[in-house]
Amino acid sequence: MTARHTFASVLLAGAALLAAAPSAGATDPTAVLPITAQAQQANATFLAYAPPPAGGVGALCLVDTGVNTNPDTAPGLIGSYAIDNGATDDVDPGGHGTSMAMIAGGAGKGILGAWPQLKIVSVRATNVPSPGQEPTYEFDDYTDGMQYCLSAPLTDHIKAVDLALASQIPPSPDQAQTFANAVAALEGQNVAVVAAAGNSPGAVEGPGAEPNVFAVGAATAQPGTYSATSTGAVCSFSADQGLTLYAPGCGLDGADPFSDQSDCCEDGTSQASAFTAAVIVALMSYDPTLNYRTAEDLLTQTANDGDLDVAAAFQADGLAQIVSEGNANTPQPTSTTPTTTPAMPTTPSSSYSVRIRSVRWRHGVLTIRLDGMGKHDTAKITLTYARGHARKRSADRPTITIRTRRPHRVVIRVFHGRTAISPRATVMM
Repeated sequence: MTARHTFASVLLAGAALLAAAPSAGATDPTAVLPITAQAQQANATFLAYAPPPAGGVGALCLVDTGVNTNPDTAPGLIGSYAIDNGATDDVDPGGHGTSMAMIAGGAGKGILGAWPQLKIVSVRATNVPSPGQEPTYEFDDYTDGMQYCLSAPLTDHIKAVDLALASQIPPSPDQAQTFANAVAALEGQNVAVVAAAGNSPGAVEGPGAEPNVFAVGAATAQPGTYSATSTGAVCSFSADQGLTLYAPGCGLDGADPFSDQSDCCEDGTSQASAFTAAVIVALMSYDPTLNYRTAEDLLTQTANDGDLDVAAAFQADGLAQIVSEGNANTPQPTSTTPTTTPAMPTTPSSSYSVRIRSVRWRHGVLTIRLDGMGKHDTAKITLTYARGHARKRSADRPTITIRTRRPHRVVIRVFHGRTAISPRATVMM
C-alpha cells in the first residue's frame, strides 16, 4: 500500500448480507419501476426479476468518485471507503459514482439497475475538490482504488472492479507497472477488472487501454447516433478501435443521483462499463465455478455484432433456467399502447418548436440560448467531459448559463412535465 493508503471506511453491512434474499425491489412487480431501455437493448430484462443465486450475491467494487446513499443505492451498498482517509460520499457535483451504482444495481425506486440484487463496495479514489469544483483524477488513483478492493473486508465476495472514469493522460512506466501489479493481484483472486473505453472516438483511453483490463464501449439502438468510424450501432462519442464488446451507452434511462427522481438520456462509456460489470458479477454469482476470464469471454462470444446480449451469455453458460424464471417473473405491460411512441402533452405549448439558437463556451461559462421555450417547459442538459465525467443541469428559461470547464459534449432535451417534446440534441464543443 502507498503511504496515503490508510483505511478510511464505513462498513455498512456484514458479509452475511451477500447471501441474503434479494430486496423486494428485485422481484416484486408492484415495488419497482419498468424495465429500463438499456436492459431491453442488452436482452437483460430477465435479470431484474431473476431468483436469488443459490450461493449468494457477489459484489462489485466501484472505483469512482464515491457513492451517496439514496433509496436506490442503500439496499446494495455494503462497504464504503476513501483513499485519502476522508469522507466516503460522492464528491462529484454531478454525482458520477452514485449514478454508476444506480445504473449497475439500482433497487427500483428511481431506476431499476442492471441487477438490483447486486452488492456494491464503493471506493472514492479521487480528491475532495473545493466547493462547486470538479474532482481531479490521477492515474495512481486507479491503482490505489484497486488496492482498496483487494484489502476490503468483503474482498472474498467481490467478483468485479469497475473503473468507469477514463483518462487521456498516459501513465509513466512506473505507474503502468504498479497498475499492472494491482490488476494481476485482483485476477489472482478471480476478480474481473472492467473499464470505460473512453468518450472520444478512436483508440481506447486509459485505464481501459492497459493490458488485461476489459474495456467496454458504448452502443445504441437509436438511429442517428452511429460513429463515423464504425458500421455498428456505436454511440458517436465512444472509443471504437480494438474493442470486443459494446454495452448500452446512449440515451439511457437513469435517475438523478441526488433526488433519486427518474430521468432519461444518460450517455457515456462509464454507464456501459457499470452495466457490464454488474452482469459479470451476476454471471459469477449464479455460476460460482466460473472464472472471470471465462465470464468475459461469454459476453464477447455471445454478443450480437459486438453488442452485449445478457440472456445469450447466461444460456451459453447453462443458466437458461435463470433466464426462464426471470422472464416468468417480469411484469407485463398493462397497456397495449406501444412504449416506443411517447404521448405528446395535451396542454398546448410553444415547446413543439423549441430550437437551439446557440451554444457557446467562453472564459469558463457555457451559455445556451433556446427559442420557443414554453412557460412550463424544462431543458435538461448533460455536460460530458473528455475523461468520461458528466454533469447534469435543469433550467426553465430560454437563456442558460453554467460555470464550468470546457465540456467535450453538450446534450440538450426539452420536457413539458415528464414528457420529452424535443429531439435530443448533441453539440460537440
